[in-house]
Amino acid sequence: MKTTFASAAVLACILAACGGQAEQTKAANDPPANDSARPSASAIQVETDGNTVIERIDLNGDMKPDVFKFYRVVDAPASAVAGEGAAGNVKAAKRALIRKEMDVNFDQRIDIVQYYSGDPSKEVMIREEMDLDFDGRVDSTRHYQDGHVTLVEMDLGFDGRTDTWSYYQLTTGEDGKPVNRLIERRRDNDGDGTVDVWEYYTKGELTKVGTDTNADGTPDQFTRVGEKR
Repeated sequence: MKTTFASAAVLACILAACGGQAEQTKAANDPPANDSARPSASAIQVETDGNTVIERIDLNGDMKPDVFKFYRVVDAPASAVAGEGAAGNVKAAKRALIRKEMDVNFDQRIDIVQYYSGDPSKEVMIREEMDLDFDGRVDSTRHYQDGHVTLVEMDLGFDGRTDTWSYYQLTTGEDGKPVNRLIERRRDNDGDGTVDVWEYYTKGELTKVGTDTNADGTPDQFTRVGEKR
């Protein structure tokens, strides 16, 4: 498996930022609370392309954009649609974030793409694609529903093929609060494109492992984790 310090750093940042969907959406739309961390006006370029507004943001001051935000214009003034004073009018129009692209290591290649759905100020992330080792290929895809992760697809072999599928379910924790837990993980250990190992989780803990020993695509041998033989 190919591993780099850069990919490990990105993965650590991603895991640290995967808490609540509300926080992720807010961070994507709202400016930083600290003015010193806010990109200067000259670092943000805004352009329109039909009914789409694109923000290009230079985070490191090298005069090259590192973050791209794509918005769907909602209730734009008629003059903006007609192209009359579009720049000023579109800024005043309501906009819904539909996609965000980020170059996190400043090499002019996109490393993270986030897709959003919803009305202005109510956008929620529905999918996130990440290139963890900066080779230009997606290594991780996270799927969301109602603000919670439901499925994470990973290419842990970094060979361009998905080999791990992790399924999550929103449930209630011991304290009575909602918690999103891993319930099943499927693996393609031999790289033939077919799942051969199934891991089953209860309350976030691995409890059973299923293995496909006859290559028919279904588990036929099961092992209880922690069970004495």
